[in-house]
Amino acid sequence: MPLRILSLDGGGIRGLIAAKMLAVIEKQLNQPLNKYFDLIAGTSTGAILATAIATGCSSQEVIDLYRQKGKIIFPYQSRFSWKRLPLIWQYGISAPKFSEDGLIQVLQETFGTTRLFDISQPLLLVVAYDTINREPIIFKNWRKDKAYGNVPLWEVCVCSTSAPTYFPAHKLDKTVQGTVIAASQDTITLDQKATVGERVYEKLAVKIIDGAGKGQERIIRDYCGYLRQGKLNLPWDTIPNHSSTYVIKSIYSAIDGGVAANNPSSCAVAEAVKLGYPLSEISVLSLGTGDPTRVITLNQARSWGLLQWAQPLVGVVIDGTSDVNEYITQQIIGDRLLRLQFKLDRQLTGKRLSDDIDDVTPENINNLIEATEVYMNQPHIQRAVEKFFQTPQVMQTLNSPLIPDQK
Repeated sequence: MPLRILSLDGGGIRGLIAAKMLAVIEKQLNQPLNKYFDLIAGTSTGAILATAIATGCSSQEVIDLYRQKGKIIFPYQSRFSWKRLPLIWQYGISAPKFSEDGLIQVLQETFGTTRLFDISQPLLLVVAYDTINREPIIFKNWRKDKAYGNVPLWEVCVCSTSAPTYFPAHKLDKTVQGTVIAASQDTITLDQKATVGERVYEKLAVKIIDGAGKGQERIIRDYCGYLRQGKLNLPWDTIPNHSSTYVIKSIYSAIDGGVAANNPSSCAVAEAVKLGYPLSEISVLSLGTGDPTRVITLNQARSWGLLQWAQPLVGVVIDGTSDVNEYITQQIIGDRLLRLQFKLDRQLTGKRLSDDIDDVTPENINNLIEATEVYMNQPHIQRAVEKFFQTPQVMQTLNSPLIPDQK
């Protein structure tokens, strides 16, 4: 059965570009996008757009969200704004540029109390990154067994949008559940569900919820990651064994998924294959948020140190992951990928388009929308979009039910 994927890049306020592209496409399709696409994937601002579309919002509603509430998320432009003083008092001079309060406010107003598993169709995939275990967090609405659990949608999006240097990392509860490998009077060795990070579980409680020793709870006073072994504060009354199931309440330290996959298309394709779809039946519409044009010269790149690289390095890393994931997806599925993206230069309208993810000035917002309209109205783009939506892989998936296994 064919599968249609919508993949949405990160890019802060430049998410307006992808939202406007979708508004044009949605009008042509004359159908809600969450009824048309089978799997919607997003990173960072793309996570907000993906989640909004999955819950039934129109593209125009997302455009209005960016227009009306962008200033709440990004309340000032200069890092020397007096509004940043509370952050400096809290974190020091190197504090993030913005508090997450405005971001959380907007996302809570947008998604309310809806949770990840409340969405049954379409499939929703959101990328974040955990700084504790140094690995991506791939939120999936069909994976009820994962450690993040049934997290609120607003919090999924906060995790994916907490860009380093712009927002603080977001603390998210994590439930690790697995099987005991071995134990002694005052130790426990855990299975591969547990982290290999050194000292991560120290001062956390491990509880035996089934099997030998059921009901006992101890504090891990020392944790050796490479052995997945914890030394306990008190001896066991009954020593657990391989029949025992444990649970540990831990946390994620979540930052912007763009550091791993700002373009989540290859993540979405990988999940589609894992769910049993042949590559020949997978098609991907991948929308960018504008290709930055700000140059870092050779002299700058050779001479810059920590201070000079601190801000631009985030953009370089995130842009790099977009290009790499586009390459991977292109190599895997070939012409069943349509990538819509344009340079943030003056070619389309003659007007300035900012590279900055937090430029919410009315001028920049209007310029981004106008440039996207011009881009989408180009004859070769219109032909590419028309061809993509007329392919058999795309046409045959209308109204096809998706009931994924827990993979």
